[in-house]
Amino acid sequence: MFFSKKRNMLFSTAITVVFTWFFTGNMGVYLSGLSPYFSFAGSLEESYFSQADHAWQDIERKYQQEVKAKISGVISSYKTGLGAKDREMIPHWIVEQSRKYGYDPLFLTALIVTESSFYNWAKSNRGALGLMQIRLGTGLALATETRIQWEGIPTLLDPGTNIALGAYYLSKLILRYGDLGLALEAYNHGPTRMDDYLKKGFRPGQYSRRVFRLYGDLRSESI
Repeated sequence: MFFSKKRNMLFSTAITVVFTWFFTGNMGVYLSGLSPYFSFAGSLEESYFSQADHAWQDIERKYQQEVKAKISGVISSYKTGLGAKDREMIPHWIVEQSRKYGYDPLFLTALIVTESSFYNWAKSNRGALGLMQIRLGTGLALATETRIQWEGIPTLLDPGTNIALGAYYLSKLILRYGDLGLALEAYNHGPTRMDDYLKKGFRPGQYSRRVFRLYGDLRSESI
């Protein structure tokens, strides 16, 4: 009986948190870029909720549908260079990887816009490729760790694979630096250069501010 009461209390708390965020965009505790839905409520779902909790599943389903529609709208603002099928799948891949690593899908969307403006064939002057601008050496290491088949450049130019590798890479950097802002800067500058900066007492912030600013703009627009 105690567990049942505790479970019901957690369910009520989670519903309150999600609906507060869903309709107002505000929560009592919020870490920019880490999804209040996927990281907090999603963990409660996995720990305490059974398949019989259809109300919770309906909330998740509705959220995914609406956030995917919003991401599709963002993508439509850019020239992606992709076919219709891949453009249609990108919101699904973003939501999927966001749930896997605890990101707000709109945060991952903001990162991709910052990196490539959703132009899949983007190439930086340092050889970074694809939607999330991953270099070949980094891509090979990430593919090995995630057991993704590596075929060189074609792997990074596959949008679904690129998003999967980029989302995983950022999660590694978050664990390494313990700070989302620093992780973003390391994503941009590279961890070796980032470590050198930190040893010299310098903390870059321009890139992370760009991502957070864009993310804030996306969140401020109603879904």
